[in-house]
Amino acid sequence: MNNSLFLRASLLATLLASATFAQAGKVTFIDWAHGNGNQVAVVGPAFSGAAGGFDISLAGFGSGMDSDFEAYCVELAQDVGLFQTYSNYKIVSASQHFSAAKFDSLSTLVRFWGHNNVIGNTAAAFRDEQSTAMQLAIWNIVYDSDKTLATGGTFSVAPTAVRSEHYANLAARSGSDFLSADALLNATAPGLGPNFELFVLTSPNRQDQLIWRQGTATVPEPGSLALAALALGGMVFASRRRRQA
Repeated sequence: MNNSLFLRASLLATLLASATFAQAGKVTFIDWAHGNGNQVAVVGPAFSGAAGGFDISLAGFGSGMDSDFEAYCVELAQDVGLFQTYSNYKIVSASQHFSAAKFDSLSTLVRFWGHNNVIGNTAAAFRDEQSTAMQLAIWNIVYDSDKTLATGGTFSVAPTAVRSEHYANLAARSGSDFLSADALLNATAPGLGPNFELFVLTSPNRQDQLIWRQGTATVPEPGSLALAALALGGMVFASRRRRQA
């Protein structure tokens, strides 16, 4: 296979990998992932309400994505309802959805979160607060360019009573290893640790959601493999015709 054909075959493989998640699927928002969402008030963009990770279930996406995930909002302009199912979501790679800088920050955050089992190492009574801190950290990355929620930035937590435990560092309380949103934003995963694949569930009229899974190779479904073989065969045939001409 010459270099030109190899490059076209590589491009085809990339396109097929992207097309794997092209179809719309159903997303069910089962409940809060950890207890409940906690009330927050943020500015830039303005939002006041409950925040935290969602326990969701995916169906109809294929390619190993039809499963349960923990999801975090990455779009404050829309909303979703608990115990609701929506059928107009699609999945895209987070690297395609966000700028390189935001994707890198989100990857670092998720890697730290998973590598250090942050939720598992937080006292049970504070896991909902820890999940809320994670949501605030994610919003800060999406809407701001710094690593703090300090009031006055483009994205910040409003200085009101609803600021509460999700922002304060609770490490000294009840033996909890709670990490504030600021601590999460400034954390890095030591050592190699596991890698994670980040995806965004996108919808035209519902909140986009960030999900992830430990790094795995996406295996194309049989139909995709057949298309790949057919297309590759066509390119080989076309290349031979040009050489013979």
